[in-house]
Amino acid sequence: MTTLILRRIKTAWQDIGRNYRLMLDDQEVAQVANGEEIEISISEGKHVVQMQIDWCQSEALKLDVSIGETQILECGPNAKPWLALLYVTVLRSQYLWLRRVNPSSK
Repeated sequence: MTTLILRRIKTAWQDIGRNYRLMLDDQEVAQVANGEEIEISISEGKHVVQMQIDWCQSEALKLDVSIGETQILECGPNAKPWLALLYVTVLRSQYLWLRRVNPSSK
């Protein structure tokens, strides 16, 4: 099995009391709270990962993982207080960001 580590960056106010849903191949596999790090096992091969909260989400991230490999991802909100309304309406598919992290960085 392969390990997927997801870190949600801690924010001072945005979505502070709400969990983000981790979607793997269009299935919810976990939830992550503000400032939390979770670890899940996934199968080898190609996967599509996305974060969601309500009707908003991140862009999809494609992974191709090998047996025994560890993939580290980070996520957080894109919207700033003065742009929140824009992100929950027009830019709702970019409300959250999701990116790979180099395994050697912490």
